[in-house]
Amino acid sequence: MGALSNNARKLANFTGFYKGIQSAGGAIAAAIDTAETSFMTEFGANWGLLTGSLIIAAPVIFSKIKETVPLEQDLEFSDETYAEVAPADARRTSTPSKVTSESI
Repeated sequence: MGALSNNARKLANFTGFYKGIQSAGGAIAAAIDTAETSFMTEFGANWGLLTGSLIIAAPVIFSKIKETVPLEQDLEFSDETYAEVAPADARRTSTPSKVTSESI
């Protein structure tokens, strides 16, 4: 998950979504187990869901995760400023101009 962003607020949202899906999966697994389904059927259902999830997730993973993200882009949806998070040597050399809706 850390490869998606350095923004703590965005990662907290991703984590909440992930934990919600994980809890729903646990509840469904308990319901299937209570229905006394055979173990091989449960095993096949798990692998089928995993395969389907990976097929759906692969395009998102390959299109959204980048090797590097500019600091300005990473700060777009946060309350932090460039001066607060930039390394000390980068702050001394230059500070990027603030992008506003009027400049676009």
